[in-house]
Amino acid sequence: MKLSIRHRRNGTAPQGASVKTRTMLVVLAVGLVGVGLAAMLRSQHEARLQAEHVLGMALQDLLLVLALCLACLLVLERLLLRPLRRLVERAHRFDPSLPPSTLQWPEPQGPRELQQVNKAFERVQLSLGLELQREQDLARQLRAEVEQRGAALDQTRQALELARRELAALSRHDALTGLPNRREFDDALRREFKRAQRLQSRLGLAVMDLDCFKAYNQQQGHAAGDAALKAFGRLLAERFKRDTDLVARLGGEEFGALLPGFDMAAAQGLMEQLREDLRALGLAHPSGNSPDRLLTVSIGLAALSPSHPYLSPQALMQAADEALYIAKHAGRDRLTLAA
Repeated sequence: MKLSIRHRRNGTAPQGASVKTRTMLVVLAVGLVGVGLAAMLRSQHEARLQAEHVLGMALQDLLLVLALCLACLLVLERLLLRPLRRLVERAHRFDPSLPPSTLQWPEPQGPRELQQVNKAFERVQLSLGLELQREQDLARQLRAEVEQRGAALDQTRQALELARRELAALSRHDALTGLPNRREFDDALRREFKRAQRLQSRLGLAVMDLDCFKAYNQQQGHAAGDAALKAFGRLLAERFKRDTDLVARLGGEEFGALLPGFDMAAAQGLMEQLREDLRALGLAHPSGNSPDRLLTVSIGLAALSPSHPYLSPQALMQAADEALYIAKHAGRDRLTLAA
């Protein structure tokens, strides 16, 4: 975007007579004409110069002066005032926020001073236009960078949200079996215990422990031990599918089950069936205490009911743990009911 400027920009004033020079020439010319006319009139009436003609001569001189002033005004109007008005109109239309091509300055005309003002406006417009173009380019670059960083920020935010959800899931679920962990189980126990107390309903709690699992790990290998834990976890998830049921890995080879709505008798039947289902998996355990050398489970069962209340969730859990302890010391591979 360039402006066509034919005059030099090295500071030298453009060619052309100044207003002062032109006005002086016009005034001089008009004065000479006036003096000539006055001399001619006076020569014609020199003989009749009397006191009564003094007023007429003064009027003639006044008319000459008025004519001279009128001529000066016309000269100023044409040479200075009219070009200045056109320049002011163009200056009012000038918008520095638009590119220079939107406002074309005409070729400078008139006195030298006006040409200089015109050229100054051209330089200001060109400078502002170039600066505007630079600012617009910079603004486009900044917008593009902001958009890129915004997109990167959105991706980072999504990745953080996904990581937060995964972390929250890991904090409440066991990574190996996919079952809820001890933290989730304890929260559910407190919640279901309060509900059972409030509604005067029943709540079964079973604590399970795989028998001789340390020996199983040593003999079969940790990979086989992990596979056995996963298999038992899948078995629990398949057998307890109600929305209110919750099974969890409490730690190591110990698991727990919350059974809202079940009393001792109903829960006992489910847990005995679970023992048989584990046997049906046929996980060989050379050091197991069962006659068929299979991996087995011991279970301690307690139940909250209106006829058999407990003071707290911890008390209910302790009763199930004590029943499991009895099952272990009674020979394992069995279910024991809390007193």
